[in-house]
Amino acid sequence: MGPLVYYCRWQGAKLRLRGRDETAVWGHLVFHENNQERTQFFRYQLAEQLLTITKATGEETIQLDKMGVAVT
Repeated sequence: MGPLVYYCRWQGAKLRLRGRDETAVWGHLVFHENNQERTQFFRYQLAEQLLTITKATGEETIQLDKMGVAVT
């Protein structure tokens, strides 16, 4: 789960975990902008280091390296 934590730091987001199983964790990425909170639902697949973020335009899947940097 380290890459997900690093990714959040790089993006200025906080993790709000809502669940987990043996393959993934999920919840919300929380951003504070202009004294308001904005959240995005995410699912992070642990073994594959794949982060899927739900946006207004659909889902975006990002492959993370071990330092939380997007490689795709």
